[in-house]
Amino acid sequence: MNTIPLRQLSAYRAMRDGFSRFGMDLDMLLMAAGRLRSLDEVLPLMDLADLFDMAWRAAVAHTGDPAIGLKMTPRQPMLGLGGMAHLVLAAEDVRCALQQFSRFTGVISPTTSVGLELGAERCRVTLRVSPGHQPVAQQRYDFMAATLMHGFLWVCGQQVQPTAVDHPFPAPADPSPWLEAFGAPVHFGASEFALEFPPSILSLPVPTADPSIADLSERLATRLLEQQGGSLVAQVRQVVSRLLARGDPRREQVAGALCMSERTLQRRLNEAGTSFHELVDETRRELAQRFLDSGGATPTEMSFALGFSDPSNFYRACKRWFGRGPGDYRPS
Repeated sequence: MNTIPLRQLSAYRAMRDGFSRFGMDLDMLLMAAGRLRSLDEVLPLMDLADLFDMAWRAAVAHTGDPAIGLKMTPRQPMLGLGGMAHLVLAAEDVRCALQQFSRFTGVISPTTSVGLELGAERCRVTLRVSPGHQPVAQQRYDFMAATLMHGFLWVCGQQVQPTAVDHPFPAPADPSPWLEAFGAPVHFGASEFALEFPPSILSLPVPTADPSIADLSERLATRLLEQQGGSLVAQVRQVVSRLLARGDPRREQVAGALCMSERTLQRRLNEAGTSFHELVDETRRELAQRFLDSGGATPTEMSFALGFSDPSNFYRACKRWFGRGPGDYRPS
């Protein structure tokens, strides 16, 4: 369930600014697609994801540049956070800023979630965007990651470079734009999009830290998140994608990872118009398509990576998803 009109989404405003820098009118583009009656319309999550994907594919067609998502970052990176910018800028340090960003990403865009592994040995930021009825456009990941990179400069006053980047799409013919944008090795064909940073960045202070503003902003963000339940779908899909390699994900596992009861998880997914079974199936389908498009694994390897106990179950799933078995699949 999405309760936020398109015009009020911070992600939309950040995209609009980026598109304008390349002479593209995002509003006109979205309205011309015929799926939107008004910018004040509240769209279901999958329709919203489809609209974002369509816009990015149009941007690639307009510029002829598949790396355009890396280059369309807004002039002011905090624009993409909207009202949440105060929450991040008032944080005590980078660790706190990342935690708040992850917790309230759904307020920025209900189709996006952020996972964190923060510790003395590791700082890993995982980005995930929910698909619509069509495969996710790569530029949605690129845009979000590049905006996050630019945001570090605004938050802590210095540029922070990752040590490595995992990218879930096949390697492009020319990877140099990604290598230049991230300043680190990029591992294409990964199971998820993730940025690895030196753990030392977590203790970097935020010059604009203000406990009073942080408290007020957190209370506002909490109310907004309670009103907008769609982010839960993205969070569930993110947890499921991490659990798949260990076998068939169980609902109680995911509920525990999200710090809620199994009954609460089931109720909130019902309210969002979906179910745990549907989200597991959708996540598997998306990951399977990435594996098949990249061509870097055998069907048996893919079946176990997707949590299937028997490769024959993966074969039947592919027939249902794509109308053909994994051996007959051809990238679109």
